[in-house]
Amino acid sequence: MADSWPTNMSDWDFLRQVFRGSRVWTGSAYLLLALTWIAGIALLALSGWFITASALAGAGFLLGLELFTPSAGIRAAAILRTLSRYGERVIGHEAVLRVLARLRARSFASISRLPVSAQRQLRSGDLQHRLTTDIDTLDAIPLRITGPIVAATLAALAATGLTLWLAPWPATALLLTTAGLTLSASLLAARVGRARGRALVEQRSRQRVALLDFFGGLADLIAYRRVDAERSRLEALEYEQATAALFQERVSLVADQAVQGMVALTTLAMLWLALHWHAHGVIDAPVAVLLTLMTLGLNEALSTLPGAFWRTGESLQAATRLRALGVDPSTTPRPRTRVSHSKVAEPPAPVSGFRVSNLAIGFAGNRPLLSGLNFLLEPGQPLVLHGGSGLGKSTLLETLAGERVPLSGSIHLTGRSITELPEPLLYRTVGYLPQETRLLDDSVARNLRLGQPELSDVMLWNALEKVDLAHALRSEGSGLDYPVGETGRRLSGGQARRMALAWLLLRATPVVLLDEPFSGLDHNTEQRILARIRPWLEARCAAIVTHAPERLPREWPRLDLTGNAR
Repeated sequence: MADSWPTNMSDWDFLRQVFRGSRVWTGSAYLLLALTWIAGIALLALSGWFITASALAGAGFLLGLELFTPSAGIRAAAILRTLSRYGERVIGHEAVLRVLARLRARSFASISRLPVSAQRQLRSGDLQHRLTTDIDTLDAIPLRITGPIVAATLAALAATGLTLWLAPWPATALLLTTAGLTLSASLLAARVGRARGRALVEQRSRQRVALLDFFGGLADLIAYRRVDAERSRLEALEYEQATAALFQERVSLVADQAVQGMVALTTLAMLWLALHWHAHGVIDAPVAVLLTLMTLGLNEALSTLPGAFWRTGESLQAATRLRALGVDPSTTPRPRTRVSHSKVAEPPAPVSGFRVSNLAIGFAGNRPLLSGLNFLLEPGQPLVLHGGSGLGKSTLLETLAGERVPLSGSIHLTGRSITELPEPLLYRTVGYLPQETRLLDDSVARNLRLGQPELSDVMLWNALEKVDLAHALRSEGSGLDYPVGETGRRLSGGQARRMALAWLLLRATPVVLLDEPFSGLDHNTEQRILARIRPWLEARCAAIVTHAPERLPREWPRLDLTGNAR
């Protein structure tokens, strides 16, 4: 259940929250970038001034030329440009990478808090894309948009300030006009290209999902002779994505060339003005060259803006996709009420009953899978839920566990609606074994201690004994250190199921919901395990979904869901 954030939060609000905690670092990077461009402009302008002044002095048209100050200024500008560029790259990228690393951890936490039903609606490849590519896409905001625009503004102001001091006002107006037109073109490019950028992000996601599906299901594709068809589909997705990306690059290139052309025209206009003023004795020749080359030097600061702004839609769509997960965008943790570890470890209060009243479950916008459900779970009377395949039995357990919102009706736990329970209390009270077995690629011990690292080895062995796994693990030799493999592939299906059941036994929640807990087991093993865990089940409120109710104790109450199906 992801943290709730304002639904009216815009993508820009989200991005501002993401980078808020790094303002000092990113601001320093912006200033260093501005200093880099200013130093580059100064280097070009001073070099032109010095060469012109030296030529005139050598021809006898300029007397008393002082060589050391301008040459020192040129060296200083060259060194400053190199150092500030290096500092901007180090500080800027360090700040952004730290922010995105924290955001990636927050995104993973948000995904892990999603209800099981919501997680199942997201493809594995799509989740990977959001955690990697989407988050990486956000680095364009400080590095290619806000940073360059701040630095370009400062560089343009520095140039216009010097121009205002050295030349009449038309020169300043010319530079301001060029900078204003470039900024306007950049904003227009961002507005026009936003939709294309958003579409490109979605195309990349579809391509990644399809690629992972292809390799994940390659064995089945080969068996059913569908490899060529799927390969053609991948090629079509790749062509679609590559075409969109190529279009983005072409627009960026054209925008870059357009600004360079505008700066070139501005440089020619400045040259004409400078020559005109020199002819009328308003400025000298070295200053005329300085003004012209300084204008040309603005090209580096201005030319990248429209192309970068054109692609803002990519970052905005990445923000949209992260917001859909309920990701906390702030870079500093929100204050939370401190809870001592002793309190967290305490078991919840005893549960007297788990009541379901007139419950309808299913998927929003569709007809209910099951409706009119009324029953009470009480300690000592595990309820056996059964019926044909596809009725919605697993969906019912997801709803009872709080992983899915009921379409109508209510679920009360000791007189309190489960929708009102704080998430930590709900998870300490209701234990749920879903139909799909999920194990970590780690040892048996680490899997069983998930969420309860304080459990002793003795407790782990007791749980494994109850599910009839202890003997097999002891015989294997590694015991609790046995690695289960990715998704439990080093265990059989029945063994993996029993290990998940052992983990649930160790949680000892007052309410237990089991979805086909004995699937993959032979009759004798099932009955042996059932006899061992029966006291544990009867000590709490329990519901068990099964396709074979006759294999469970006859005295346990039954509920055939067939009559409640749509």
